[in-house]
Amino acid sequence: MQAVARNEAEIHESQRKGGVGRRHDYIGTPGEIEDRPQAFLVVRPYANARIEPHFHDVDQFQIVVAGDGRIGKKAVRPITFQYADAFTPYGPIVARDDGISFFTLRNFASGGHWSMPGNKHNMPCRAGRNIEGVFELGNIPQAGTKTEELMPQQSDGVRVVGIRLAAHAEAPGIPAEGGQFYLVCSGTILQDGRDMPESSLIRLEAGEAAPSLLAGAEGAEVLVVQFANPSQRPGSDPAQLAHRAAGYVKRQKDGT
Repeated sequence: MQAVARNEAEIHESQRKGGVGRRHDYIGTPGEIEDRPQAFLVVRPYANARIEPHFHDVDQFQIVVAGDGRIGKKAVRPITFQYADAFTPYGPIVARDDGISFFTLRNFASGGHWSMPGNKHNMPCRAGRNIEGVFELGNIPQAGTKTEELMPQQSDGVRVVGIRLAAHAEAPGIPAEGGQFYLVCSGTILQDGRDMPESSLIRLEAGEAAPSLLAGAEGAEVLVVQFANPSQRPGSDPAQLAHRAAGYVKRQKDGT
């Protein structure tokens, strides 16, 4: 298990067309092929920020935590989650007046960023799942805990669960059938004697024991996302992704 508090992420700034963007690196390094997961927060705090349609060669979740806008034609706001199978185009991601901020979570580092249209020939399979949902905040219970199935477990293990904890309440995590991330969406979780406030992450590898979640004095709301079990589907098996040539259109640090 790996836990990264919000203030432990490494921040990079870059001048974008509409303003200054930031990327908070929690786990791994976007734009580089690595034999480990990736987790980073993309911050575009200006109106009309835009990321053009594209796809990657790995499965991924994106979670909108601030601002609003759309992904493709679907309106998004906090806390919207989007799951996309590998080689499944999505976008554009377009912000409204207050900009947009979203986490990108990957079970294994992406080997490329292929813009669309124009790269369909680089898709070894048909586009797969592109599923979105919302975890509504502000429903911390007065006592105890509450667990919500936000994306019922798919046949290959993909799953999204919301956990709400009252002040000082404790709840078991979700057994990690596939790789998982726990995102603190509100409040604070106490983990190994550390405060894990809003926008902190916990990473579990497949088969790891589920953590025990202990809420702080204000309670907490936690989103759990689980990745697929390895299969023959392209992009789902990390063992088949270890030796890839770089596929980035431009080796950049922009969080895509």
